[in-house]
Amino acid sequence: MSAHRQFRFAALFFGTLLLATAAVGQGTLFTLFTNGPAAKRLNVVVLPEGYTASQTNLFLIDATNAVNNLLAQPPYQEYKNYFNAYAIFVASAETGSDHPLAPLYRNTYFNSSYNSFGNPNLITIPPNNFDVAYTNGQGKVDAILAALFPQYDMVMMVVNDGEYGGSGGSTLITSVHLLAPEIVVHESGHSFGMLTDEYTDPYPGYTAIEQPNATAVTSSNSIKWKDWIPSGTLIPTPDVATNSSRIGLFQGAQYNTNGWYRPKHDCKMNHLFVGFCEVCGEQLVKSIYTQVRPIDAFLPAATNFGIYSTQAVTFAVTPLQPLTHNLAIQWYTNNFPASGATNPIYSLVPNTLGNGSHTLKAVVMDTTSLVRTDPLNVLKQTNTWNLFVSLNELSLVSAQSLTGSRFRFTVTGTAPQGFVLQASTNLVNWSPLSTSMLSAGKFDYTNAGLTNVAQKFYRTISPP
Repeated sequence: MSAHRQFRFAALFFGTLLLATAAVGQGTLFTLFTNGPAAKRLNVVVLPEGYTASQTNLFLIDATNAVNNLLAQPPYQEYKNYFNAYAIFVASAETGSDHPLAPLYRNTYFNSSYNSFGNPNLITIPPNNFDVAYTNGQGKVDAILAALFPQYDMVMMVVNDGEYGGSGGSTLITSVHLLAPEIVVHESGHSFGMLTDEYTDPYPGYTAIEQPNATAVTSSNSIKWKDWIPSGTLIPTPDVATNSSRIGLFQGAQYNTNGWYRPKHDCKMNHLFVGFCEVCGEQLVKSIYTQVRPIDAFLPAATNFGIYSTQAVTFAVTPLQPLTHNLAIQWYTNNFPASGATNPIYSLVPNTLGNGSHTLKAVVMDTTSLVRTDPLNVLKQTNTWNLFVSLNELSLVSAQSLTGSRFRFTVTGTAPQGFVLQASTNLVNWSPLSTSMLSAGKFDYTNAGLTNVAQKFYRTISPP
């Protein structure tokens, strides 16, 4: 058995393969693993290229290996439970892929090819420089996904060819070379994070544009990743050993040796076997949250309802917790933060609001140190309940002692005809103190101006 085959079968221990769940035409859908409903997770779908009908199990091993290796890399690692993974098997007549420079051609389902656009290691599917027909490559990908798993968020194609190669784009493509895990991670930066290459090797015909990890801007206050740059950093930043771990503005990116700049000396978008730099990591985390929301569930499910009892009402959110830290929670009543209300469950006492319309909000936010700038607030989600409180009884709440033997309390509830406030020393004989009307479901009472008030018990009476 070759070293290549040993590597691939060792991958079996990285994940559990499940039974096929659906089949349409030539395609069969398999579930590799799930962490929640497809509508609330980031769904990776792996497709085969150059696997014959007898190689289904081999493909499932390779597909599981590819996904697990991707999710073992930071920052994906912290959010692995945000992902589901599926595989769709469709057979090719022959194994491998085209190598036009050899020349070597294989009859495969998606008509993949190495040597694309003059790059020996660039694997693409049509339309490309060898076959301009969308229907022979990407068109087949789109059709299979539409038929079997339209909820996909990331598409990966594993090419059953041992030569090093891959590409990014709408479909992430990798071979089964021993370096395939690194290819997948790098290409995910393109396909998923919209990151660009930080290479300085020339690429004739390529037009550089502003990207999350590449810029032509040299003004310190205008650099898009300026919040990551330590104070005192020279701009542009000298690419010397003492700056190797610093975020700055390093010359060389997007196939240009000058005029374009990258955030760090080195990064996964520049070389394999190097981690994503902080700027690229931040972009990937924000890309995750454009697909998956921080609130996984909430109760009550109805967000518009009335409250007609003084009994406390329980509200709850279920945050989608990353593997390494908890999300922050804050509850708000009528847009004001509720003191100490930072737990997933909140007990609302209707009397504290009074009758009328109110709002209750739960704000869930990922405060990870991996992200320093989030202008679109993709790491934050708010769930709002619109409440109408109409209580069937009057209550005395919020009693307070004031200076000079004075006190105050609030009457809340429903009293369309007004109410009488009474006082007693023995709970038998009651004397009227005030006749009033509620305003917005509330009335504030104080004993200011009264003398010799010996009563210790108070109540309200409202006519029917």
